[in-house]
Formats: sequence, C-alpha cells, structure tokens
Amino acid sequence: MGHAHGHAHSHGSDGAEDRSPRRGRRLLIALALNLGITVAEVAGGMISGSLALLADAAHNFSDAASVLVSYIAWRISRREADRRRTFGYARAETVGALINLTTLFVIGLYLVYEAANRLLNPVEVAGTTMLVVGIIALVEDIAAAWVLRKELGSLNVKSTYLHMIADALATVGVIVGAIAIMTWGITWIDPVITALIAVYIFWHAYKEIKEAIAVLMDSAPRDFDYDGLVADLKARPSVEDVHHLHVWQPDENRTALEAHISVSEQDLAAVTDLKERIKARLKERFGIDHATLEFELASHVHHSRDLLQDR
Repeated sequence: MGHAHGHAHSHGSDGAEDRSPRRGRRLLIALALNLGITVAEVAGGMISGSLALLADAAHNFSDAASVLVSYIAWRISRREADRRRTFGYARAETVGALINLTTLFVIGLYLVYEAANRLLNPVEVAGTTMLVVGIIALVEDIAAAWVLRKELGSLNVKSTYLHMIADALATVGVIVGAIAIMTWGITWIDPVITALIAVYIFWHAYKEIKEAIAVLMDSAPRDFDYDGLVADLKARPSVEDVHHLHVWQPDENRTALEAHISVSEQDLAAVTDLKERIKARLKERFGIDHATLEFELASHVHHSRDLLQDR
C-alpha cells in the first residue's frame, strides 16, 4: 500500500483579511502613538525628575518596539512560502517577540536598580509636570488601544492591544503618584511606583516569553487533549494503531499534526475516505489546521512505534 497524505488548511489567520493593508496602517498608527508617549514621558521625566515617568517611558518604548516587530512580521507574513522557507515566514514574528521580551527583562532589572538608588538618594520631584505628562500619556494609550480594537481577531494584534490597556493602567499609577507628591509631598512614592512598574514588566514578560518559547520548541497548544486525540483516532473502524504522532504550532495561530496510522483495510478508496473523515474530525474537535497522515497496512508495519527513538 502507498502513502496517503492529508492536508487541511485554516483560512482564518492566513486569509485576505489578515493580509489587508488596514492592519498595517493600524499598527503604524499605534507605533506613532507609542513613540509619542515615549518622547513626552522622557521629556517630562527629565524636567520633573520623576523616575516613574522614565520607567513608564522605557516600558512604552519597549511596546513601540513590539509594535514595530508586529508590523515587520505582518509585512514578512505576506510573502508566499518558497523552496527554502517551505513552511512560510510566520515564525519571524515569534523570533522578534522573543528578542523584545528578553530586552524587556533587562529593562525591568535596570528599573529595579534605579528605584532602589532613588529610595536611598531621594531627589525633588515636580509633581505638576509629572501629572500633566501622565495625563497626555494616558490619552495616547487609550487612543492606541482604540485604533487596534478592530483587529483583535489576530492573536498578535490582540497581545499588542492588551499592552496598550496595561500601559494605560501603569500611567494611572504615575498620575496617582503625581497627585500624592503635589498634595502630601511624598517623594518616595515615585521610586515605589517605578518598582511596581518593573514588577509588572517582569510578570507580563514572563507570561509572554513562555508562549514564544513554546512555539519555537514545536510544542502542542496549551491544554491540548493529546490522549483524547489518540483515543479518537483508534476508535475509527479498521484503525489498528497510531504512532509517530506529533502535534505542534507552526506559528501562534495554527496547529499542525503528523502521524502514522496502521489500518487493516486494504482498499485504497476506503482508506482515502477514512483519511477525509479523520481530517474533518481533527479540524472540528481538535482545531488541527494542517494534518499530514501516513497510512500503513497493519500487518506490514515493522519499524519502531516509539514517538522518539534513542540515538
């Protein structure tokens, strides 16, 4: 018996909607707004002496870099697969995200150092300037989130959107700190808010870097029902065994599978019908966008059935 290969593709993240120039324009607008926030907060932080503003500026600059990576990845993703990149270019976005998130950890460590130094060596902070710049940054954060709201069907854009929302919350912290300085003269609240922003950066970066590493390590999606998948395949008529089963994510929006399926059926037409039913089931129940299935006559399988063999 020959090999039957099934290929099921999803048209969600790879369709014309994702390739629309509107997504690129929205990402560029969000990038411009984030750069505007960064410039305003750096200037305001230098003038007012507010470390919290500079901390939030560093965070917003890292977000601007993330938006830029998203835009570049969107441009690259429009390329067709070629003879060298036979899987396409979608993972370029994941690689860029890993670089940005690693940089974010470095920024967080620097902010913790600066906050500790400022607590030990306090300086005067101009609360009024801090408040004005904080309000400007909050308006721009909300505007950036509003621009991206219509592209939330993309996990990549959705993560950027959540960054904008989180940035708005951090900016609210800066505004609260400014009010406290203006009202009660509590200058130590500025480095404390800086430290809290750093903690938030660590938490947020840790969550997202795990997702990026999972994709680059060819991991199955989180909470994927592997045992249920095997049981479902083995329950099919004439299926004797399933082995060399691999499930992974080619990129953050798609799930792929390859497997050897041993069958007792010898009629090629019947096996082809079985293949189509399995493909439909994989898509419907398990969200498998791309499946490569190799069918084998059970009585003629002599190779190892281990998932991974020792070398």
